[in-house]
Amino acid sequence: MEKKKLSFAHFCAYLSLAISITMLVLWCCNVGGFSVVSLDSFVGVIVALLAIVVTLVLGWQIYNSIELKAKIEELNVIKGKLSVQEKDIKIRNSQMSLLIFGSLADIELYNNHYITAFRYLMTSLEYSMSLDTPENINTIFSRMNRSISKIPQDALCPAENMEYIQDSNKNIRKSKCYDIIKNQYEEIYKSFISKVKQK
Repeated sequence: MEKKKLSFAHFCAYLSLAISITMLVLWCCNVGGFSVVSLDSFVGVIVALLAIVVTLVLGWQIYNSIELKAKIEELNVIKGKLSVQEKDIKIRNSQMSLLIFGSLADIELYNNHYITAFRYLMTSLEYSMSLDTPENINTIFSRMNRSISKIPQDALCPAENMEYIQDSNKNIRKSKCYDIIKNQYEEIYKSFISKVKQK
């Protein structure tokens, strides 16, 4: 497209140069017998030339505006596709994160680190609740209950773990699907808080 624009611009430049040289030669050779140029005829020629130039400029602007509109439409289509891809990436990231933190929780359960396991399960639940349709809720709740049942009463919870758990709790409660899990979740969370003390 750029090559076409350049070639059209070159064509117009060469055409105007040719017309100017032709008019100069005709005037010098006195072709057509116009030895005397009156003010009226001179003004008429100038106005006619200006009208032609304005018409060409307007036509070129209209052509550019149509082309610009087409480019804007193409950009809007690309923007729409990028938005869809961005949403899809965000969903896949949340799905992967909930599985990763669920796996980390399983490792901590296996190693009898139940408070840390609960922390990872809270993070996994947070990612699950960020999805339009939460996933693995029952599995996460089951592991949470198992962790809580293994935590001794008044167990010391490291400040870092408690901070992560409280942050996840806030985000879970803000999620749009929170009402679905509200009763079950609050019972589990209260049970955990009643069992631990912060270091």
